[in-house]
Amino acid sequence: MLRAENYKLIFFMILSILIAIGARSVYAKSGTISESTLDPSIMRIDEDAYLGARLDGELILLDKDGEEFKLKDMSGKPLILVFSYFSCDGACPSINVHLRDALSGITGLIPGKDYNVLTVSFDKKDDLRQLNVFTEMTGIRGSKGDYWKIAVMKNKEDIAALTKSAGYKFFWSPRDRTFLHTYAYIFLSPDLRIARYIYGSPLDSKDVELAVTEAAYNRNRHSKVIDLLTMACYSYNYKEGKYTLNYPLFVGVGAFILGAIFIFTPIIYFRKRKEARP
Repeated sequence: MLRAENYKLIFFMILSILIAIGARSVYAKSGTISESTLDPSIMRIDEDAYLGARLDGELILLDKDGEEFKLKDMSGKPLILVFSYFSCDGACPSINVHLRDALSGITGLIPGKDYNVLTVSFDKKDDLRQLNVFTEMTGIRGSKGDYWKIAVMKNKEDIAALTKSAGYKFFWSPRDRTFLHTYAYIFLSPDLRIARYIYGSPLDSKDVELAVTEAAYNRNRHSKVIDLLTMACYSYNYKEGKYTLNYPLFVGVGAFILGAIFIFTPIIYFRKRKEARP
């Protein structure tokens, strides 16, 4: 049998637990403690809706020297578009550096001749001073005539127009005091149509090379034969988020060759045997 003192002890323990739970609930409702979860899928781009869409080439940007240029000035060849914000000290510099490193591993394409790169800020507060800090942080020069430009929009209202037309998503998180945004490299065709999205990092040089090749192939009837063969041998795997060998094509070609061998070998054999008869 439990003594009265034990009942009192159990009662006060239960009461203390209930009070603690109630206090935590009130504390959370007051806004001091808040828990939030972000489903990564909401930041993913609806590719079916945006692949093939053309960006507005008349939008005006400013480079690191304050020189104006239009988006269409970087057209005529595939363009890799990267959205960032320049006060970021983590992911945004990293995704640009990862791209820089991946591009350095490509030997089959010449920067400035076969493709250009453009990093644009989606933060209305970014100016030329922050742009130049970001340039130093990433080690990307972005000077006049370079194949890679880092820029801000001349008219801040155009940020929404450009990001929306590319399907790019971002929003400010007051709690974290940072932007939450899509981590994607956008590959544009020579006429500024969206050809491919590649997400996240690490970034593989082969994937970048294939995406640039695909962007050129999509809108260029005069693509080199080697490029056409390359794109036939590889296909973009949406599940893995990278290019993989086109195994069905190899299986089909192999089956065709094997079938041809089975069909023509007996014909050739009996023809030679017939010719060998006296």
